[in-house]
Amino acid sequence: MAGRIIFLNCFPRDLVSGGIKTVYRHAFLLRQAGFQAQVLQSEGLPSWLGQEMLPLVCRDVKDLAEEDMVVFPEVLDGWYADMIRQPMAGKKIIFCQNPYYFFTYRPSVEKLRDWGVTQVLAPGMEAAHLIQRVLGLEAVPVTSPVVDGAVFRPRQKKLQILCAEWKWPHQGGIPAYVCLFRDMLSLKYPQFSNVPWIPLKKRGEAEVAALMGESAVCLALGRMEALGITALEAMAAGCLVVGYHGGGGREYATPQNGFWHSPEDMEGIVDSLAMALEGYVSGSSALLKMVEQGWCTARAYAPERVSAQIQQVYGCLCG
Repeated sequence: MAGRIIFLNCFPRDLVSGGIKTVYRHAFLLRQAGFQAQVLQSEGLPSWLGQEMLPLVCRDVKDLAEEDMVVFPEVLDGWYADMIRQPMAGKKIIFCQNPYYFFTYRPSVEKLRDWGVTQVLAPGMEAAHLIQRVLGLEAVPVTSPVVDGAVFRPRQKKLQILCAEWKWPHQGGIPAYVCLFRDMLSLKYPQFSNVPWIPLKKRGEAEVAALMGESAVCLALGRMEALGITALEAMAAGCLVVGYHGGGGREYATPQNGFWHSPEDMEGIVDSLAMALEGYVSGSSALLKMVEQGWCTARAYAPERVSAQIQQVYGCLCG
């Protein structure tokens, strides 16, 4: 008989991030499929989650059996850093949702073996291959994040730019990227100087989904991403996406579904923002096609597709 799958959510209860959302979504889909999936959150159900998630939440880990599975995050801090190094019943899995964070803990193959980690998972193929190349692991199965089209969907659009900017803040003498882009857009394309810019930071999922649904353009500035779920959610919500794929987004970023640039191409970003805004105003058929391609891209991460994928992966791990 298959045991429990316990995801360790070792972050503050009401912190919202793509990785935390993915943990709860995976546990929920696995529970729907008949697995005994739980999420450890000692403070209880996060306020931003619906009550349907309540049965998933456990406040501690007790009475582990050999058939149980404990899924650690890649951020090995605090008590769970000690926990992963200690002998325990059950299998130890690491769901590495950001390899760049993971590498800072210097997790060699020898260390993983000594800790008793039997498998490392990744949210996308780019991340999986990166982990394999850097650490020398043979296989890193992919368990993708969920982009729910019932939540992230197009609504009545407005001429506004939604910006996911927190990974490129003001640092030393370097200006915050969003502030610079806004200033450059106003200088080079003054006709768009009054277009509203809406920041995404510190908003719950329902509010983010609503803002994406009503925004014509999303400036998604990914950085050191394992996949980059913000851009995918924006695509599902019918936005024209401009920005950076952050590395992991190479899995889905194409010239057909967005305006993708390198972080050094500051003026190119500004030109693409202007093109996207002008295309929205004029009803450009080429940009409508880009929106459609973006929506199709996001469909690859729909709940039913991810459910089938994670059932296969965890079914093998439980076997």
